[in-house]
Amino acid sequence: MINLFRRPYEYLRSLALKYLIPDHIYGGIRDVDVGMLMRAGISGLIIDIDNTLAAPGVKRPDEAALNFLYGARDMGCRICLLSNALRGRVARFSSGVGIYAVARAKKPARAGFIKALRLLGLDASQTCVIGDQLFTDILGAKRLGIKAVYTRPITRRESFFIMLKRIPELFLLRKFT
Repeated sequence: MINLFRRPYEYLRSLALKYLIPDHIYGGIRDVDVGMLMRAGISGLIIDIDNTLAAPGVKRPDEAALNFLYGARDMGCRICLLSNALRGRVARFSSGVGIYAVARAKKPARAGFIKALRLLGLDASQTCVIGDQLFTDILGAKRLGIKAVYTRPITRRESFFIMLKRIPELFLLRKFT
């Protein structure tokens, strides 16, 4: 006898594992082990801004964020910021640091990630995405075969719609990690 309720669960589980579950999870971007990523063949980082690199609404990167960016760059990583935010906000984060940036990326759409890969001059196997949202950063990376690192959000102060997405994210992270 075929169990009709088991197969859909297995299918959804395989989709979640393939597209929504990150390769690594860290408490914050400052905890990300860039050296370990580089030893695994990663030479480029695509990094989200809001709630990954800085709290939402913060105008410029703080000292800890700058230390992370400079440290990764000094280790030889190419870096591109990828954000759904407007150009002005993204430019304030990238201009003083001398790194690439893509604004209005419409994550998880592929176009922003592809543009970031082109700017870095790398392919998906040499790149890692770092972000705080499963349904934008991680899903967008996984759809292109890019390694994905999830960092816990810096703050819980977020828009209502993002807070709604956090509920299934929390379920998926607890269930599959």
